[in-house]
Amino acid sequence: MFYTQEEVLKVYQELGVASGDTIYVTGNFGALGIIKGYSKEDIFNCHLSALQQLIGETGTLVVPTHTFSLCNSDTPFSLTDTESETGAFTEFIRRKKDAVRQLHPFSSSTALGYKANYICTNNSKHVYGKHSPFDRMLSCSAKFVSVGMPASKIVSLVHHAEFIMGVPYRYSKEFIHPMKYGNDIRYEAFYLSVLYREIDVDRDKNEKIFNYFKESYELKCEPLGLSHIELFDMNEFIDSTTRLMCSDIYAWLKEAPTNRPFQT
Repeated sequence: MFYTQEEVLKVYQELGVASGDTIYVTGNFGALGIIKGYSKEDIFNCHLSALQQLIGETGTLVVPTHTFSLCNSDTPFSLTDTESETGAFTEFIRRKKDAVRQLHPFSSSTALGYKANYICTNNSKHVYGKHSPFDRMLSCSAKFVSVGMPASKIVSLVHHAEFIMGVPYRYSKEFIHPMKYGNDIRYEAFYLSVLYREIDVDRDKNEKIFNYFKESYELKCEPLGLSHIELFDMNEFIDSTTRLMCSDIYAWLKEAPTNRPFQT
């Protein structure tokens, strides 16, 4: 099934992408199908052009540019040369001349636009929490855009909520990793929020979290091509998820683990 360039712009408009917005975009663009006569890069340019047209000169686009394969390896991370492993669209954005990438060897974000430097420089060495890109995006009233996939399947923002709430099944783990700066290699400490090894993990794929979210807030969805695009307000999601975790700290799981307390 084909879709058109005009439909792309219309869908983002109907979802509510507007001038000055900060938008976090992730998903699977291939799930939408293709624009007839367009190459993959043409399609990416079509989506980028539509989004930039709507958010304007004061808007900012952010994408995940994770490289989890480097974790527990001796492969150096280069801010400029290490390719994103989070899909072809994110690598397309990372390669843009004015793109700004967060310095994190495993779980970086890359921003393009007015607030790119604010969001993705001088960050914490943790993926979540104060001064992380997620924290900065929330301060910009950002919107989460999921392309071709249900947002519930790929909402890494949920882990920021877990970090804020101090969920008992995760801890901050330190990784000393080689970082490449020009011709120099330096070993530096970075942090991930990881599960305790002993936990009986039975995830419900954010079903409870999104059911609760939709009781108070709107998850917008518009069809495009073979699939759809979803959008929600990131601050509303954090508000809803942290409130749910006040009454159910294990909301990310199907049920509370039986083997508590956890050990490292």
